[in-house]
Amino acid sequence: MNTITTTGFYEISRQNEIAIIRIKNNTFDFITDKSLIGDLMDSIDSIHKETEIKALLYYNESDSFSDEKYSKFINRIMFDSSEKEQSIVPIYSERNIRAREINFINAIIKKISQLNIFIVAGIQGTVVTPYIGTAMAADFRYACEGSKFSMAHNKYGLHPSAGLPFFLQNLLNHSRALDIMSRDYLSAEEALDLGLITKILQKDRFVDQMIMEIRKITRLNYCTIQHTKRLTNYSKQSLFDYFEFESRILNL
Repeated sequence: MNTITTTGFYEISRQNEIAIIRIKNNTFDFITDKSLIGDLMDSIDSIHKETEIKALLYYNESDSFSDEKYSKFINRIMFDSSEKEQSIVPIYSERNIRAREINFINAIIKKISQLNIFIVAGIQGTVVTPYIGTAMAADFRYACEGSKFSMAHNKYGLHPSAGLPFFLQNLLNHSRALDIMSRDYLSAEEALDLGLITKILQKDRFVDQMIMEIRKITRLNYCTIQHTKRLTNYSKQSLFDYFEFESRILNL
């Protein structure tokens, strides 16, 4: 595996025809930093220009999007008071940081949704709403055994971000999407039964098994992959309208 870029927040590497983004630590510091997000977006553009690359895999370290990390981030940007419980809208002490979080994640999702290569997401450990939505943007999703989806937005009185309502309604149906987003947790096994993930993989061989699964589809000709993705991406045009609507109602 050839490492291309590494930072304290993520690492980009390449294994033949597969580009890999490993999301490391301090995730919520990273996704609210404009310059760091810009660097990542530039790297994704560079990946897409490489005609030898047929797939992009991104996956998280097991604690990078945990309940604990998200709680620390949210408590830093929201007022912790009885007034918060009485309000019909979230009360932020750092509203601009929350806006950056939403806008930057949405920008990444829009970016990967336009790529004409296979997009694969890996899920490890417990992941909160922002990463759930980001994972749902992928063409294929693999979860490590024991993984859980935490609908953490409910705990803090927030909206389900990262396009989660859009993706769940498209993958399932309206009532089932609402049911899932109203829960506290969804197990990997439940997600598999619903068709939200492609397969559950072994914990100790997670990355290797994802690479093996990806190689089953990257055997196709690059031109075939490119045109197939261009055609299937057409249905995602409404995603951009969704994010614009979200921005208006949240006044971002």
